[in-house]
Amino acid sequence: MPSTYAEDLARILPETVLALGACFALVADLLWKGRESRRVGTIALIAIAASVFALLRQEPRPAIAFGMVTVDGFGALFKVFVAATLAVVVLFAHSSRELPRHGAGEFYFLLLSAGVGAYFLVSTTNLLLLVLALELLGLASYVLAGFAKGDRRSAEAALKYLVFGAAATGVMLFGLSILFGLTGSLDAREMASILAGKAADPASGEAVDRFRVAGPAVAIAVVLAFVGFGYKVSAVPFHWWAPDVYEGAPTPVTTFLAVASKGAAFGALLRFSAALLPSPAMGEGAAAFSGKLGSLLALISAVTMTLGNLAALRQTNLKRLLAYSSIAHAGYTLMGVATLEPGGFETSVFYLFAYYFMNLGAFGAVIYFARSTGNEDIDSLRGLGWRAPFVSGCVVVFLLSLVGIPPTVGFFGKWYLFLAAWNAGFGWLTVVAALNAVVSLFYYFRIVKALYFSPESEAVFHHRPVPSLAAILGLLTVGTFWFGPFPETIRAACAESVRFLF
Repeated sequence: MPSTYAEDLARILPETVLALGACFALVADLLWKGRESRRVGTIALIAIAASVFALLRQEPRPAIAFGMVTVDGFGALFKVFVAATLAVVVLFAHSSRELPRHGAGEFYFLLLSAGVGAYFLVSTTNLLLLVLALELLGLASYVLAGFAKGDRRSAEAALKYLVFGAAATGVMLFGLSILFGLTGSLDAREMASILAGKAADPASGEAVDRFRVAGPAVAIAVVLAFVGFGYKVSAVPFHWWAPDVYEGAPTPVTTFLAVASKGAAFGALLRFSAALLPSPAMGEGAAAFSGKLGSLLALISAVTMTLGNLAALRQTNLKRLLAYSSIAHAGYTLMGVATLEPGGFETSVFYLFAYYFMNLGAFGAVIYFARSTGNEDIDSLRGLGWRAPFVSGCVVVFLLSLVGIPPTVGFFGKWYLFLAAWNAGFGWLTVVAALNAVVSLFYYFRIVKALYFSPESEAVFHHRPVPSLAAILGLLTVGTFWFGPFPETIRAACAESVRFLF
């Protein structure tokens, strides 16, 4: 029995609540006297909390809303991931000196709008809605990257992000249009069903596997479609925008791009891959293509993590270093995607949640120290390990997790990825990833060296630290430690969510 309009509307209630919260934040900013931005930020937090509440109240069984939005456990898990990141970014924005305290309420409108785009992005196999969600997320992010008015670096970041984003989206649309032309459908699952059927061989007229006839065109289309995903997750060779944008954008915006935007893009990539990519059931041609595509993704994974780690060795700016680090971690996450198997997808999802704690903590530390020293360079941290022992200790934990040192959650995330890649026949990729983890130790240790291997007398504090920001870093540190030795809760949730894809 087809669902009613009211039932479909109830299924997208989390997205609706977040969109209404964005509109209310914009109107409130215009009407309130003084245009106090923190009050608008409070509205944003309430909207995020209400969205999560609506999300938790949804029925557990999968459903389709308006024929386009897939409501299931996989989408719900990633929506919680995005909402949790949005909440932390709002708190970071309250503590950052890069955003004005008055007249900047539209920042939260744009942030929530990007969140709505991310919600829809992880919840659809309809290619039209996929592109619209990607553009909503992208357009809001372009403006957020240039939000530091009067800052030349921020304007440059927004322009580069826009230009690269437009090019990547155009290439992706070209690939998706080929898929539509081949199948006559806009839904990835229907496309897969059509390609799994029979077609007449143009040469002999006999019925053969449709994929054997359309295989080359499908291969080109899928590769072109992957350009858009590669751009959003900053995988090589679509990574060029990341260092400049991460460095030039306000740090709370950089945090959103590095965690929420990237996480949503990986969620969409996993859903798209599970829905559309060929399976052995489609015939020998499909199975051969699937193997070649997995090898291509494994190669991109290896090149991405290697370039990211090697380039990070020469960076002196903290945000630029973390940008290349983020590129490297995109390579690690792609290890699970390259397996094209449920177990590999599960490890990629788990690693994204590990990445949540350690990367949010790292960028929060950048905000804390930049506010205290007025500088984002590594040299500005000299001696601060003794002047700010609590936050510096948290930073060490985040760095250990980014490297993959036990017992942090980053170690277990990498360990599961290594096992998944090894079991899928990518032993060489596992060796490359292990060597890259060793390389990353060198540039992360430079931060530890600046904090602790200089006397306290060299530490410079221009402004009072923010206790609330230190408290957030403390909570992220607890998560980094707790979900390392005890990863079962997140692993079970990841396994259950991936089950909905297959």
